Amino acid sequence: MRFTHFMTAVLVSLPLVAAVAPRALAETRIQSDIAYRKDLMFAMDWNLVRIAQMVRHQRPLDRNRLAYEGRALAALGVLPWTAFVPGSDYGQTKAKPLIWQQGQAFQKAVLSFEAATRALQAATAQGRLSAVAHPLEEVARGCHSCHHRFMK
Repeated sequence: MRFTHFMTAVLVSLPLVAAVAPRALAETRIQSDIAYRKDLMFAMDWNLVRIAQMVRHQRPLDRNRLAYEGRALAALGVLPWTAFVPGSDYGQTKAKPLIWQQGQAFQKAVLSFEAATRALQAATAQGRLSAVAHPLEEVARGCHSCHHRFMK
């Protein structure tokens, strides 16, 4: 008799589990996308700050490290954008829905930022701080304008 009640409960709850599981999986995927892009933004900032500290003479100039951080920033700079998936403007994020509402404007900002990080990479490869200052400002300006427009 008990087994019959158990089986009835299982059979009654299966449609509920089947309905909830995909949503939970989608929410987990979206939170994973948000975490991924946050981690990448943190890593980009880390490299950008180290470059800026060398330019401002707050950290000793190490030409190899400068070039490495320029390469790292340019490599990281192309990664987070794929994680701005529909639905990821909710939850633990500061992304504004404007990213998805004005997709072309966001894409334009992304392409501009990527170009700025490539220019900074080329400048850091030269190892001269005088060559790094302007491209560094352009990257920082790209960060600020995008964050100002597309972040809560």
